[in-house]
Amino acid sequence: MKTKKIITLIVLFVAINCFSQEKQYPAPGKLVDIGGYNIHLIVQGEDTSGPTVVFFHGAGDIALIWNLVLPKVGSFATAVAIDHAGEGWSDHGYGMSLDQQVFDSHQALKMAGLKPPYIVVGHSLGGILANLFASEYKDDVSGVVLVDATHPDIVLKIYNKSAKKMEWKKMRLTANDTIPEVKKTPLSSIPEVKSFQPKRDFGDMLNKFSESDKKLFHWIYNERPWTYVKGQGNTYEAEIFQRMYSNYDNYNLGDIPLIVISADNKDNPEGDDNWSTDELIEHSQNLQKLLLGLSSNSTHIVASNSGHYIHVDEPDVIVDAIKILLKEK
Repeated sequence: MKTKKIITLIVLFVAINCFSQEKQYPAPGKLVDIGGYNIHLIVQGEDTSGPTVVFFHGAGDIALIWNLVLPKVGSFATAVAIDHAGEGWSDHGYGMSLDQQVFDSHQALKMAGLKPPYIVVGHSLGGILANLFASEYKDDVSGVVLVDATHPDIVLKIYNKSAKKMEWKKMRLTANDTIPEVKKTPLSSIPEVKSFQPKRDFGDMLNKFSESDKKLFHWIYNERPWTYVKGQGNTYEAEIFQRMYSNYDNYNLGDIPLIVISADNKDNPEGDDNWSTDELIEHSQNLQKLLLGLSSNSTHIVASNSGHYIHVDEPDVIVDAIKILLKEK
């Protein structure tokens, strides 16, 4: 009984501490209820007459990572960055499946009164979300920008359980699960969350951000416990990558204007027995070119001074790409 009481007190302390921190660092954007759970949107330029430009962050990032781009785009359009479910200030909702994230994002935009047409911008894994969003809601999308985006045939370093070592492998080939159907009904009960304490060293990555943004990044990644729902942390990336690869025509954007922005100043990845460094680089470059085939109206831009985070290294490259799409309207 004493052990149970101690555990209860610890849980209560963590909850109180988290609540106190939430008051100290409230969501910098707006929390939109999409049916029993909130999705966090950072919005700039809501009073402009321009279209709505929607930004999807990559894996492990939060909406705040777009804050060097949002104010600039907000000067001529409505710019919206989304915290995906369970990340940043967004609730967990129905889980992190990429399909569910696309539906949740569309619902959040609708509930917030942010009307189409949308220009969707996706970085890294967010590029997959942008592709899925534009495919699912084609009538709502007037343009797409892929920022050093993930391709379904991507090679990643994955743990080989039988060999008990990390290997470079096409992620889609690890698919072994069934993708859950998207849930579109209101959430009837708040899921029980567990937590852990992350630690992230940003190095000099945040140098260009404001002091207030730096504090929010540090709080999210190094002070506030990250929460998760047991059994709901799967994004079903491998399965969705395999589905997209096998049915590539289903994700074609027709003649929707598409700009693919590729980084040209990345550190060389290490190779192994499966894939050498040169093979990995060549494969990655080829995938960026293959993304151009998603639309019959596509343009390729190379960000020569950027690593993977083009929106941090050269935010104006993305801003200018969005301006190009606006001229095509």
